[in-house]
This record gives sequence, C-alpha cells and structure tokens, in this order.
Amino acid sequence: MLESGDVFLIRDFRNTGYDPHYQIVVHKTASNDLVIVYPSTQIEKVKRRCLRDSRNPSASDAPVTYVEIPRHVCASLPSLCAVNCDKAFLSTELERESGMDFIKADHKLGDTFLELIRAGIRDSRIVQQIVIDALSR
Repeated sequence: MLESGDVFLIRDFRNTGYDPHYQIVVHKTASNDLVIVYPSTQIEKVKRRCLRDSRNPSASDAPVTYVEIPRHVCASLPSLCAVNCDKAFLSTELERESGMDFIKADHKLGDTFLELIRAGIRDSRIVQQIVIDALSR
C-alpha cells in the first residue's frame, strides 16, 4: 500500500521511458488517487526547465516549482535529486504497484520536502487543474 512520502522505483513508459526511475507519492487522496512526481539527478537540466516554464523566467533564483532533495534527507534516493513540480501527475495505487519492475523503497520523504513539492505544484502554470485539486482531497 502506497502512502504520502513513499518513494518507489518503477519502469513507466508513459512518463520516464524504458529505464526504471524513482517516483515519489506527494499526496494520496481519500479515494486512493496518487499525486506523483519523479526526482532526477540531472540537476541543472531540471533547474533550466523550471526557470523556462516559471511565472518569472527572468528571475535568477530557482522558481517554487524547482525542489532539490539532498541525499541525506531520503536515503532511498541515489544522490542529490531535483523535482520539477511542473511534471506532477495523477495515478492510482493499482497502476503504480502493478507497474513493471515496481519496487517500494525503504525510506520515505519527509513532510518538509513534501510541502515544498506541493507548493511547487500549486504554483505551476503547467500542471493540470485536476492534479492541483487532488492535493485538497
């Protein structure tokens, strides 16, 4: 059973291609829908994309939609990772757990970083409104 903060490894052809990638459950609704993001070790690439798509693309600081997760914060992640909150999506628990090569990690992401990611999702100009609304359910 997946819960908010869970980190897992999955092969997700729709979102990340053939190779398995980590994903994080940012929120689980009362109806068991999951708001998911995927962290990346390609820090500069994620930062550039977030800046490009932000409300203030000329800003020198990283936008709210960019969240860095240090390795010591979540031992399940392979190294320093960055999350592009613009890429959040909805899924179901069944879809994730029945996915190819699904492996739930031992360590969860803490509430402080989950709140930063949720704030980034809410601030996004790109995330579908249904995903943003799911954060309140």
